[in-house]
Amino acid sequence: MFSLNIRTCLVSTYFLCAVGSAQAPLQPVSWAASIAKNDLKQGTRTTLDVKADIQDGWHVYGLNQAADGPTPLYIAIDENDIAQSAGAVSATKPMKQRDASFGIETETYTHSLVLHLPVQVKQHAPSGDQSVSVSVRFQSCNDRICLPPKTVRLAAPIVVLP
Repeated sequence: MFSLNIRTCLVSTYFLCAVGSAQAPLQPVSWAASIAKNDLKQGTRTTLDVKADIQDGWHVYGLNQAADGPTPLYIAIDENDIAQSAGAVSATKPMKQRDASFGIETETYTHSLVLHLPVQVKQHAPSGDQSVSVSVRFQSCNDRICLPPKTVRLAAPIVVLP
């Protein structure tokens, strides 16, 4: 009986340690993609918008950074048969300030940001319900740590008219 209690205690302790060490990774930024007008004919231009919601206390670095600074924000349409990039990315205005972690001035976003990517529906895109996938590479930090750069892949629904 005594050995059974010790064994149960050891198994329980192991389980609690395993659960504690298997916590979900930090994800202080959530992303969503949409297309401004999603019922489009082949050859039509529109804007693909990517919105980020950033948890309090965290920030995401902007599109323009010094070479020796943090990983800049980057967005690109993934290879597909539906749409292609049709211009330069624009975004909500970032804050510019000296970053103590890097010792240089950086561009950052807190709370939220929106990226606008001009796109054009390809001439031979198949008609019907489709989606355009986009990749966003970013780095997020708080006042204590910086997470490694991360790439997220998003999909924006679109209807290609015949």
